[in-house]
Amino acid sequence: MNLKKTLPPVQEYSEAFKRQVVSEYERGLFTKSQLQTRYNIRGNSCISSWLIKYGNFTYEKQLSKGRPMKDPQKQKIKELEAALSKKEEELKVFRKFIEIAERELKIEIGKKVWFQSIQEIRPYTNLSLEDICRLFGYSKQAYYKRKKQPDSINHQERIIELVLSIRKKMPKIGTRKLYVLLKNDFDKEKLHVGRDQLFKILRSNYLLIPRIHRYFKTTNSRHWMKKYPNIIKEKELKCSEKVWVADITYLKTKEKNYYLHLITDAYSKKIVGYELSDNLQTSSTLKALKQAIKNRLYKHSLIHHSDRGLQYCSKEYTEMLKKSDILISMTENSDPYENAVAERVNGILKYEFGLIDTFEDFKNLSQQLKQSIYYYNNWRPHFSLNYNIPSQVHIKNNVKLKTYKKQNQNRKIPTLI
Repeated sequence: MNLKKTLPPVQEYSEAFKRQVVSEYERGLFTKSQLQTRYNIRGNSCISSWLIKYGNFTYEKQLSKGRPMKDPQKQKIKELEAALSKKEEELKVFRKFIEIAERELKIEIGKKVWFQSIQEIRPYTNLSLEDICRLFGYSKQAYYKRKKQPDSINHQERIIELVLSIRKKMPKIGTRKLYVLLKNDFDKEKLHVGRDQLFKILRSNYLLIPRIHRYFKTTNSRHWMKKYPNIIKEKELKCSEKVWVADITYLKTKEKNYYLHLITDAYSKKIVGYELSDNLQTSSTLKALKQAIKNRLYKHSLIHHSDRGLQYCSKEYTEMLKKSDILISMTENSDPYENAVAERVNGILKYEFGLIDTFEDFKNLSQQLKQSIYYYNNWRPHFSLNYNIPSQVHIKNNVKLKTYKKQNQNRKIPTLI
């Protein structure tokens, strides 16, 4: 009787997560071993392969140098002695690194994470528990004593594990959205943690994500073509496919810049069409529009809103909209609030999903873009959707949109953000 081996599930890591790990390593924040423990990365060669693929430096597989000795036993001894010597030097470097980190950050890393480290390292080594504990300066008895301590400490470690499981897909997702995504898991595992407490836990473990707000202009509105008025001002949205917003942003590779042509549903915030190209031609922008039209679910009236870029004002583009019975709306000023949804989606893709990085080539960029849009549409909750997910809201149409508070009472801000 043939029995098939049951293999453990393959661990999946997003492209954005891999680049985040490489960035943390190259900035000297963590060693490979620390990163493997911190993010529970399976396989000893994962990080090395990511460094070779995504790193800014040259990483080569080490090959033996010179001709092998005639005596295999002596050759083996020499190789083992060299490997041992190298490991001893690496150990000195790691210990010095921890010493410097403790001095600069004013914390005692060993005391803070030794128990969690031992727990996570045990499945990946043949060393006995006693030997592992000794490496951290503790006895086996101290480990078991710590294991019996109040559940609050163990709860915090479990909370961090759950957070990191989400960050493997969306490495820069914020704490509020993490809380929404993990609320059911917290309740299921009886982890009594509120949003403010989650902030404190992530802050104390250096897992908070700083906010970044940057926008880049790719619009050329100085042209002779017909411009259309803004017909979505103060328009209240109650369902999907009433307003689409379109925009173009640029992404970088080492070869050259590429342009991402996006169409997003203003109600559900779902990306319904996109095209990545090396140009700003109307033909590329049209591909995103055709994709969105092909995937339409509803046949009610629809408005297409964009800036006054020449692609959107072109005869080919406007004729396609009219042919599809889609009304045309455009911004009237250079105020980014007039196309706020599109600007916001650009920012999320760049800064939360790592598309702000410079990629090796078009293939790598395209791969991460496809993955990022999938996670954005199907995983990431939105504040304006009451922390629901775009793909679900697009189908259900049962969410009353939140609006952002006006920063300036004299400025009118569209209510469809």
